[in-house]
Amino acid sequence: MTQGEEPEAADAGGAEAQRAGEHEDAEEAEGEVAATQLGTERYVLAGFFASGMLLAYLLGKVIHGVWATLSNKDWFSRALPAVSAVGDDDKMTYGMVVGGVVALIVVLRAFRNAELRTWSDDVAAELAKVKWPTKKEVTNATFVVIATTTVATLYLALLDRFWAFVTNIVYGDGS
Repeated sequence: MTQGEEPEAADAGGAEAQRAGEHEDAEEAEGEVAATQLGTERYVLAGFFASGMLLAYLLGKVIHGVWATLSNKDWFSRALPAVSAVGDDDKMTYGMVVGGVVALIVVLRAFRNAELRTWSDDVAAELAKVKWPTKKEVTNATFVVIATTTVATLYLALLDRFWAFVTNIVYGDGS
């Protein structure tokens, strides 16, 4: 090797490291782009998912409650002895499973409803336009509300004591 070749080899190694760093930066940027590609639709999807989870939980609780209540009825125990003989923990499990399946069907049908999807997309788009307050702004506003409430409470308490004093002078102490 000559002296002229060594810097080229060093440059090649540096270029490879630079390309590797650029590749890592590109992967990070792709991850950020993938997260933002959904835009406001991610909020719509999250809303439908949260609604489905809540509906599944509530339906599971209702199914369990109705089943437990009916199991204590004599006419139900005679009509469906196998169903009423199921243990309470198993009733909860089966109720949650049935509630989950029903909620999944309801949420999927709602998600595929064009009018509902258009409305929820519009709501998410409008919410994305909102300028949400920063933590500092919320903290400052909270302190203002607390201070104002304290001052108003003290003012009204003093005013009440003053009018009680005046009323006692005018009308006496009531004896």
